[in-house]
Amino acid sequence: MGWLKLTLDLDSGSVEDVETVLEPFTPLSITVSDAADQPVLEPDPGATPLWRQCRLEALFDLALDVSALRHALLARGFAAADVDFLDDADWQNRWRQYAVDFCFADRLWLVPRDVPAPGEPALHLDPGLAFGSGSHPTTRLCLDWLARADLTGRSLLDYGCGSGVLALAALKLGAREVLAIDHDPQALLATQENAAYNALGPPESGAELSVGPPDALSDRTFDVVVANILANPLLELADVLTSALVPGGVLVMSGLLEAQADRVMRAYPSLSFSPVALEADEQGARWARLEGVRAV
Repeated sequence: MGWLKLTLDLDSGSVEDVETVLEPFTPLSITVSDAADQPVLEPDPGATPLWRQCRLEALFDLALDVSALRHALLARGFAAADVDFLDDADWQNRWRQYAVDFCFADRLWLVPRDVPAPGEPALHLDPGLAFGSGSHPTTRLCLDWLARADLTGRSLLDYGCGSGVLALAALKLGAREVLAIDHDPQALLATQENAAYNALGPPESGAELSVGPPDALSDRTFDVVVANILANPLLELADVLTSALVPGGVLVMSGLLEAQADRVMRAYPSLSFSPVALEADEQGARWARLEGVRAV
């Protein structure tokens, strides 16, 4: 099996217009990435981060009328896009370059779906089209915290679940109830598919997994809340995330840089914070993990 892949470089202000043109042609997926090695500006909660110069890639069924699609793009003033054939092996290689084979805290293994785990517990992950392969320092920082914590019988909220890697890791580590929420439907789908592959969430698994949009949170409270999102959303969501904690509950936050840590912690005055944990990426940027306990 294979797909047709359309590639188009454009400025960020044109992304929505191009997506509107593509919609009648029923794209199977649309991804937007940086086309010019520029830093991404932090979006408001629920918004999509965009670079000034973007590369849009869309996958289509092989039955796509390529000529009609190109004509539709030209009619709206967009340059002719490249369209190539993408086979299964190409797609697997594209996501596997971000896949992780690693053991956190000598306890939790994270491996790609098609790789046997050297030990248990192990989470087999396919990030799909959602953020969260375990390769980014912020995800590793959160996974390391989860692997060191005693989650047995505890409830956990994963706010901004992406691929579901943190929510599912918590279930593997003994959490009894997990709510994974995200504003992106693709993230919810990826979380559900990864849960099914790992046999996590159904009644026979011994733990409960719920997946839904942010309004699924309602007024529920949890022993642990993890939020691996950007600094600005963490500031905007301070009241929401604090209210989701039981007294004595723990909030674990990442997705922010070391220089942003103090500002984020000040937005949570009812929490007592442990020393900041840090991990650098390949470019030398120092990412932070915050751990705060709500007063009893």
